[in-house]
Amino acid sequence: MTGRLLRGRAVTLAAAIVLAGCSGPAASGQAADPGFNRVGETVFATSNRPAMPALTGPTLSGGTLTLSSLLGHVVVVNVWASWCGPCKAESPALVQVARNTAARGVVFVGIDENDQNGLAQAFLARIGCLYANLADPAGELLAQLRMLPPAVPSSLVIDRHGRVAARVIGPATGAQMASLIQGALSKP
Repeated sequence: MTGRLLRGRAVTLAAAIVLAGCSGPAASGQAADPGFNRVGETVFATSNRPAMPALTGPTLSGGTLTLSSLLGHVVVVNVWASWCGPCKAESPALVQVARNTAARGVVFVGIDENDQNGLAQAFLARIGCLYANLADPAGELLAQLRMLPPAVPSSLVIDRHGRVAARVIGPATGAQMASLIQGALSKP
């Protein structure tokens, strides 16, 4: 092969990796939503918001969290891992948005995917993350979120009624997340 062809293939592969984020072990049956793996932002009309599945799991701090206990709040669920470059890039902005929106009743919850607890806790301490993070070492929680691909990072914005108002597949910016939260807060 020529050097030019090899460079072209390398650029294509690099672009695919950047667009996909960080992939973890594949979860079976993820394709319930035909557009489930479309990278980017999806906002759901109030009348078409899918119900958030009931998730319960252990937290990195040793407790247990059930997402249904947060009904009545707008909730941001962010799937991440300490080994994921795009997750590391987006996390400080999400921590800041969590701080800025807490007084308005917004709750952030992380799902740490296929990670080691010690590495995850050290990462959270480094970025000053104070919100709850579920531990998902085998991908069982992510597999229940059928509207997300088996890759990180990804986020869901859940309205006060437990319905998915928006999702972001791939890294989110602070401004993007603040806007999606505002949309969930302003619509019933």
